[in-house]
Amino acid sequence: MNDWNEKIASFAENIDACIECDDVDALNEFSIELKKLISNEIEMPNVVKSILTYYLSNIYQHLGSGGAGRWNNQNYANAIICHRKFYKYEDRADELLPQVEVNHANTLEILCRTFEAIPLWRKGIAHYGDAEEVGLYRLATGLLWISHHLYDEEHIYYYQLYAYKYVSVLLGKESINNDAIKEEVRVGSGSYISGFLQHVKKSFDADPDLLAHSYKPIYSKEEKKYRSWCKDNVLFINPLNDLENAWVVDHDVLNFPSYRTRIFEGPYLSASFSSMKNEYCYYRHLFYEGSKKKYTKFTDKDKYLTDTLDGVVYEGYIEKIKNALKGCFSVLDKISRLLDKYYELNSSQIAFNRQWFDNQKTLKDQNNPFIIALFWLSKDFTQHDSDERRPSYWLDDSAFEVRELRNELEHGWVRVVNPEFESFLTWDNNHDYAYTITSDELNNKGMYVLKQTRNALIYLCLAINFTEKFTKNNDEVVAFSNKVPLT
Repeated sequence: MNDWNEKIASFAENIDACIECDDVDALNEFSIELKKLISNEIEMPNVVKSILTYYLSNIYQHLGSGGAGRWNNQNYANAIICHRKFYKYEDRADELLPQVEVNHANTLEILCRTFEAIPLWRKGIAHYGDAEEVGLYRLATGLLWISHHLYDEEHIYYYQLYAYKYVSVLLGKESINNDAIKEEVRVGSGSYISGFLQHVKKSFDADPDLLAHSYKPIYSKEEKKYRSWCKDNVLFINPLNDLENAWVVDHDVLNFPSYRTRIFEGPYLSASFSSMKNEYCYYRHLFYEGSKKKYTKFTDKDKYLTDTLDGVVYEGYIEKIKNALKGCFSVLDKISRLLDKYYELNSSQIAFNRQWFDNQKTLKDQNNPFIIALFWLSKDFTQHDSDERRPSYWLDDSAFEVRELRNELEHGWVRVVNPEFESFLTWDNNHDYAYTITSDELNNKGMYVLKQTRNALIYLCLAINFTEKFTKNNDEVVAFSNKVPLT
């Protein structure tokens, strides 16, 4: 490590200087050099690689702001991949972790994936220093931004309450060291957050948060365990769950927004969303049972299954997890189908992937932040190409991969093995075409898929609501109330 200290310091100084003066050519040259160093097989300590990966993410983040827009801006994609790579290093520069988490959240917010940014900002504010200040400021502005796009009055109220509470914590600090943030929160500065503070004028000071809500659950012991697991993992289709894991958020309350339709047309788009929400909730419970190894044990009896002697796991709970994932992938595809119907795209080969979104000029032209969020989220569910220029190729982003798993669950063979047998081989494997994954990896990727399916359903609702706000009334349409018949 000591041999690299001087070179690391030189990189930091030069990259910061190039960012400060917006020297794009020099930054591109630095990105090429850093990529070579990180991907090289030389004996470079992982802690050094993690630092260089952090510098590389900063380069990409700055290059992303250079006017290419948000739709398919590859530099922002590269920055996110670098953030993810940083987390993977076993020996990493942990002193940089809070800054990486906050920067990762900031990049997600730029791409309108604010619901995914919230937990990263909250991690950042658990530390002192710049990460705390930036995290508090971004949480306040991010929650306030979302509040303008929600359509439930209670949700709007709580998002603005929490925005106020986060900025109040920031203002309550002895000093704010970040000059830009200090100016933004200054009363009378004319900034977005300053205007909000002047508008509310401490009216939120005495208001209780969600944890202080009077709601008390009355559930059986087993249902309480399940609902507690859902709220703690932020899996309820309820925007309030992103603010807190209080019991009052333990319902899937978000419904399809009010939308305009021709006279006498039924609420079938709303019903389509209800079907997707119902399926998601079923698959969520199925995954819960699988992750807790809850299944009927006699279904494992007398099947005489081939043992590949590599720790293969055939138990029924594994099949529950697999089927929960397949179900979530199906829900994601149905989101694209609903978008196709609502926006009258009449597209073919509908799927929740990058290629389908990229081919929809009508969606791009909407300039709808939540369609942008869905597009970027879909990239995580799109299989890789083998282009070596892509950072995901040379950064080996496999810990976050669900693309190949999705395809293999539907069309191939997924063999789940005990973690203790990972990479264990007994025989030649010319006939082995399985996608092999440990039970721990399957659980981790399953939780990721659940969270992203939940986020996608929320983004879908907010995308439709955003479009409806800018759709003019005419003689052919009437506005449906959100209070359609419910069961």
